[in-house]
Amino acid sequence: MQIPASQALWFLVLVAPIVLFTFYVDMKYKKITNVTVWALFGVFVVVGLATMAWPEFLWRFAHYAVVFAYGLALWFMRQIGAGDVKFASVAALYLHVGDLRLVLVLAGAAILAAAVTVYLVRISPLQTLAPDWASWSRGDGSDPATVGGGRQFTIPMGTGLGMMLVAYLALGALFGA
Repeated sequence: MQIPASQALWFLVLVAPIVLFTFYVDMKYKKITNVTVWALFGVFVVVGLATMAWPEFLWRFAHYAVVFAYGLALWFMRQIGAGDVKFASVAALYLHVGDLRLVLVLAGAAILAAAVTVYLVRISPLQTLAPDWASWSRGDGSDPATVGGGRQFTIPMGTGLGMMLVAYLALGALFGA
C-alpha cells in the first residue's frame, strides 16, 4: 500500500468514531448530516497538514473534485442521495492515488456487503430490534426528488462508504508504506 502507515493510523483513530455515527444516522434516518461531512473534512485538514507534504495535500482535493463530479451526475439521475455524494467526496480526500485499485475493490465489497445485510435484516425478524429505522421501509412516494423517486426500497450507501473508508485506513495502518 502507498499510504504511510502512521498517517493511516492517525486518520483511522479520528475517523472511526465519525463513521460509526454516520452508520447509525444513515441506517436510522437515511440521512448523512452536514456535521458528519464537516467533521471528516476537518480531520483530513488537521491530520493531512501535519502528515503530508504541501503538494500532496493539495492534490488530494483533485480526488474530491472527481468523486464529487461523478457523484453529482448520479445524484441528478436520482441514483444516490446528496449526503452520499458529500460523504464519498470527502472520503476521497483520505485515499492515496497509488491505492486506487484496492480502494475500488474495497468499495465494491463494502457496498455489496451493506446492501445484502440491510436486505437480509429487512426480511428477517431482526428488524424488530430497531423497528423505527428508515432503512427497513420503502419510501412513501411523496417526494419524487428522492432516490428512486421515493417509491422503491433503497440502501443507505453511507454504511458501505464508511466501511470502505475504515477498512482502507485499517489496512493502511497495518500494511502501509
